[in-house]
Formats: sequence, C-alpha cells, structure tokens
Amino acid sequence: MIVRVLTARVAQHNAGRFEELLRQQLPRMRAYDGLVYLKLARQANGAFEEVLLFEEWRDATALYAWAGEELAKPRLLPGAEQLAEDVRVTHYEALDVDPDSLTATGGAPVRDPDGSD
Repeated sequence: MIVRVLTARVAQHNAGRFEELLRQQLPRMRAYDGLVYLKLARQANGAFEEVLLFEEWRDATALYAWAGEELAKPRLLPGAEQLAEDVRVTHYEALDVDPDSLTATGGAPVRDPDGSD
C-alpha cells in the first residue's frame, strides 16, 4: 500500500474556503477504485492553519490512476491551490502490511490452497 500525504499552509482568512473545497472533493475520492483510507484534518496555528489530507492507496496502479503521472502535483478542485501559501505532496510505502499477503485487486489475504492460514 502507498500513503499519499498532502499538507497545506493556509492563511486563516482563506482556511474556510480551502477546507470546503477539500470537503467537496472527498466523496469523489472515496468513490475512486483503489482508495483504502482517507482523512482530512487541520491544526490551527494563529494566523495560519496546517491542513492535512491523508490518503492510503491499494497499490501504485490505483495511485497513478488517481494522481496522474506527476505524483508530486496536488490533485485539487479548481481554486483550492491558489488559496494556500504552500502545498506539498509526499508519498510513503506502508510498512504495516505484508505485501505478499495482498492480492492485486482486493487487498484480501491470500489463503493457502489447503484452507489454512
């Protein structure tokens, strides 16, 4: 699995609109094949907010299908990126999952042919 983390620093006066645009994007993302987990969060820091969009994708194929070839480029609704002062996207390989125990399509554990785990 691949974790994609978008972080944005947004001035307080733009934070409400930025967060609303991200909330509008969430149902579209949740419907996308290959998205396993999604969380939108924020931390208020005086004049700024740090906004975090945490995504977990089944595999690289699903991530590329969503994000396109430029993985470091944010995929946001029109107008969102302009509201932020700094937007960054980083990717991580999930280490809490054994890749050999996942199938390419469903993420379900692979069972031994004799039915034992």
